[in-house]
Amino acid sequence: MNHRRLFTTFLTITFFFVAFNLWQSFASDTLAIHTSDSIHSEILSGEQPTEAKITAHDTSDAHGESHTDHGDAHSGDMSPLFFIIIALFIGTATHHLLQKSPLPYTVTLLIIGMIIGIIDRVGWLQIWNIGSISLDLSFFSQSIEWAGNIDPHIILYVFLPTLIFEAAFALDVHTFKKSVTNAFILAVPGIVIALIITGAIMMGIKYTGMGLHSWTWPVALMFGTIISANDPVAVVALLKELGASKKISTLIESESLLNDGTAIVIFMVFLAVITGSGSNNPILIEFLRVAVGGTFFGVLIGFMVINWVRKVFNDALFEITVIIGAAYLSFFISEHFFHVSGVLAVVAFGLMMAGVGRTRISPEVGHFLHEFWVLAAFIANTLIFIIVGVLIAQKVSFAPVDFLILLIVYVGIFIVRAFMIAMFFPAMKNIGYGLSAKDSVVLWYGALRGAIGLALALIIANEPSIPADIRNEILSLTAGIVLLTSVINATTIKYLVNWLGLNKIGMAKLQMKAAAESYLLQSSENALEKLKGDRFMAGANWNTVSSYLPKASLEPKDQTKYEESIAETRKRILQKEKASYWRQFGEGLLGPSAVQRLSDDIDHLLDAGGKVSLAHRKDLEQFWKTPKLLNFLQSLPIIGFIGQRLFFERLAVSYDSARGFVAAQEEVQKVVGSMLISAESSDNKTEAANLAIIEDEINENRIQGLTFLRNLKEAFPEVYNAIETRQAIRSLLNHQKHTVERLLKNGRLEPDEAEEILANIEGKMKTLLDAPPSYTAPEAMKFLHEAPWLEGLDPELFKKVVKSFKTRVYSVGQKLFAENKPGDGFFIIVRGNVKVEIGNVVVDVLGPGTVIGEMANLMGVPRSASVTAESPVTVLKMSAKSMVQLMADSRELEERLWKIAGGRFVENYISKVEPYSKWKRNQLKKWIATGDVMFLGDEEKIDLNEKIGILLTGKVYVTNKQSPILAPAILYATLVTVVNDARVY
Repeated sequence: MNHRRLFTTFLTITFFFVAFNLWQSFASDTLAIHTSDSIHSEILSGEQPTEAKITAHDTSDAHGESHTDHGDAHSGDMSPLFFIIIALFIGTATHHLLQKSPLPYTVTLLIIGMIIGIIDRVGWLQIWNIGSISLDLSFFSQSIEWAGNIDPHIILYVFLPTLIFEAAFALDVHTFKKSVTNAFILAVPGIVIALIITGAIMMGIKYTGMGLHSWTWPVALMFGTIISANDPVAVVALLKELGASKKISTLIESESLLNDGTAIVIFMVFLAVITGSGSNNPILIEFLRVAVGGTFFGVLIGFMVINWVRKVFNDALFEITVIIGAAYLSFFISEHFFHVSGVLAVVAFGLMMAGVGRTRISPEVGHFLHEFWVLAAFIANTLIFIIVGVLIAQKVSFAPVDFLILLIVYVGIFIVRAFMIAMFFPAMKNIGYGLSAKDSVVLWYGALRGAIGLALALIIANEPSIPADIRNEILSLTAGIVLLTSVINATTIKYLVNWLGLNKIGMAKLQMKAAAESYLLQSSENALEKLKGDRFMAGANWNTVSSYLPKASLEPKDQTKYEESIAETRKRILQKEKASYWRQFGEGLLGPSAVQRLSDDIDHLLDAGGKVSLAHRKDLEQFWKTPKLLNFLQSLPIIGFIGQRLFFERLAVSYDSARGFVAAQEEVQKVVGSMLISAESSDNKTEAANLAIIEDEINENRIQGLTFLRNLKEAFPEVYNAIETRQAIRSLLNHQKHTVERLLKNGRLEPDEAEEILANIEGKMKTLLDAPPSYTAPEAMKFLHEAPWLEGLDPELFKKVVKSFKTRVYSVGQKLFAENKPGDGFFIIVRGNVKVEIGNVVVDVLGPGTVIGEMANLMGVPRSASVTAESPVTVLKMSAKSMVQLMADSRELEERLWKIAGGRFVENYISKVEPYSKWKRNQLKKWIATGDVMFLGDEEKIDLNEKIGILLTGKVYVTNKQSPILAPAILYATLVTVVNDARVY
């Protein structure tokens, strides 16, 4: 991966260099054109151009002439590039040399930037005379002044998409989902409350006569918005370093992402109101338009990129370039063309790529992409904090009273934040992961202000329609707050975290760490003994070598509780299992949908903190359940095949998940077995007992997965075989790939030869992804040829019958039809089992070959029972309309259907009548099986001597009785006469 790291570095630096120079060129050209056009328009209108404009124009001309004289090589200002290069070296040196500094990295850069700005501001970077040598440092000064006068839109358009996307892409999506509601509370209603109270504080300062004499309520509220934009880079990095909970870190990051978006949206709304350039929409409507519009556009871009990237396989240049471009495109188009929130667009896009998109990126590109964004964020943070430091030093000036106002604002914003968090705390502590009192303290104190707020303040500073004193005060106060929160809060929060005990390591974790260190020591000692027997090392100083053995760790004196010990072990096994899924995905052995599903399942178990059994999983059989939409699609006459196809694709994912699940269980089972041997050898009975329990849980999972695969194979052998074929091809191609890589490493292949062979193999992998081995649906129609009730039927009629049936698939728990509902057709079970229920009592379980649902259609009565799929069921279904038409065409077919339906109807009917209701079900079935259906014509008589008849349809009357008996009915008389065509069992 070394060549990829070099490429990542080169690509990132080049990207920022090009972006800066294009912006610089664009800004310079725009300024020149604007100045020229402004002077030209004043001359045409008869006005005299102002002295400032003429000076600027003349300077530009003189500058251009000077550069022309020096030739093309010096036609552009290279001071921005020089500043970027120096800043990167400063950042790299700071990161390397000051790793043990108590100051966070970004805070250190901010201070260095201020020092650089102050040095330039006092004029030390001009001409130095050292003896007879004159050293011109004006170029240094020029580059620093570029940073001190940077267009704030550069921060928004160049830096912000990188920082926002990297933060969103790096989020743990599962943790974000559980934290997003609390983050939304803080970032939307929370920021509204904060800006209102902050605005009131600012107006209170004005009314006391202390300062801010020109401020109005809109200005104060706009400042409240600016100062409410959080930048927790330093705090989050420190929390991760201290080992604090990932939940609080994610909440702080999530709030910042949403907070930045809402702050910028509200800021733009207030700015438009103050400058008179806003729309006529009410403020709330405009806020919703900008916020929802940006989010929607980000989701749209994400959907397009995901579907584009998934069509490419292992093309790092393509995939990374598309994602970089999309991050900037979503921001630029949102802001520049649609005038909606670019920040929220990038947040939405980043979250989509972190979720679904992560499994659509080629496995081998994923690590490369992560490296790129880490480096890009490092460069962006380095540049932005040094520039912010220079800006503070160059732009800000304080009068003595301003320091008092700044102190009041600093204290005020944290009082406001405390009030806001306290206001929402009762709700937030019960949402998602919840919010503890200690975490809320960190959430309050870690609300740093940074580059976003300063960029917004700079936009105000460059807005000529706002009075100069207001612009200067907003910029100075914002810069002061950024400096104070960075220097005070960022440097002291670790003491707060330590004091609260949020970084405290549990006793169970300490014991496991000590056990691991003890194993490392034992393993190293064994390796040392083997080295002593190596004849090439006979002269080594073994005392010196022994000094490099790891130190023996002390076992914690306090013993952990059983629950804590086994919970910690479960968490580590779950992490190992999750790593197994992503390894299988990286090797092409697990599909994107399966790895996402299995990984999410692990996240839910980890949320329980290891307190539930590893076998407490969602039943794999539930993967057979299909959404109602797929069931609805199957029922449509023309596009029903789409529903069937999607259903089988879902089964393919289920197979993939189950196979990967079993493989992961076998992998962690080996790990637990090794740990168990180690625990038994060290006579650690408690740990051995815990591991034995966990081993049983893993084995239970393995059996469940294997059972699922066996059931799937029995229910859908065609699908199973097709999936196994795909899996075999995957494994074969991966073997070929690893073999080529090994041959390259051993020198048996030249790099260009290996690259050509690998390209061919990866092409086959891409083909496998796009067009996996096909499978055919079950040959359900062939089943009809073997149906006894259709044997000997007229060939033409048989063809009509076959044509009238449609294949349907029902998932576990899905009803084929419900009791007391009208008949809409009848079914033949091809594969799987169904249960028949009358009321809530299961009366039968039916399997392949059974005809069901025909009675309601033949007799014109509601369904007498409910039928539900017990396993995935494949059926042939004929609609009631087709059934009626076929029976009208063939009396023979009608009679055959009656013979099938009669016995089942009689069973359901007389099982509710005494004395038959007291009979055992098997006894009743045997007795009914001795009967048959009789088809009688008008006025035909039937002798029921020593028999019982069940009138299925029609009417009969008994001798000497005037009123007829209507179906359904039990006939006890010896002789009855049929009134109309009737059917008697």
